[in-house]
Amino acid sequence: AATAATVAHARVAEAEASLAVARLPARPQEIAAAEAAVAGAKAARAKAEWNLDQRRLAAPSAGTIEDVIRSAGELAGPSAPVLSLLPDGAVKLRLYVPQTSVAAVTQGSRLAVRCDGCAEGLSAIVTYVSDAPEFTPPVIYSLENRQKLVYLIEARPENAPGLKPGQIVDVSLPGSGG
Repeated sequence: AATAATVAHARVAEAEASLAVARLPARPQEIAAAEAAVAGAKAARAKAEWNLDQRRLAAPSAGTIEDVIRSAGELAGPSAPVLSLLPDGAVKLRLYVPQTSVAAVTQGSRLAVRCDGCAEGLSAIVTYVSDAPEFTPPVIYSLENRQKLVYLIEARPENAPGLKPGQIVDVSLPGSGG
């Protein structure tokens, strides 16, 4: 029994010593080492995320793929294009209006748009009206190509998702009644 009591006293002393060590403040070097390990782990995580992002391809904006320039298995340089992308809302109408009609068109004017195979009720909003006249371009698709000085007007289609770049359209100017 004396031996058991001695062992019990030794165990109590050991527990008290362990408790005293547990209550001691941590050493500054150990804290600094732990903080450095945390910072290193965060840096490793950030580098791994960056490496993963470098392998992910993403378009700069939503749009339609117009052309595939490089196919799977072909090599492309760091700045070589792989696809040709037409961003949503990037289609614009370029119109040439005779000098006699340009006064009826201002920025923000609504134009009626028609084209072969398009739905009815298409429209566009004028975004640009040239201040200076220019000579008629060599090819203008219009019913009357008699006047030589015209003004460039640009308009964004409002509700025409089916319009394609280069497509020929008919436009009615404000106040033209048609």
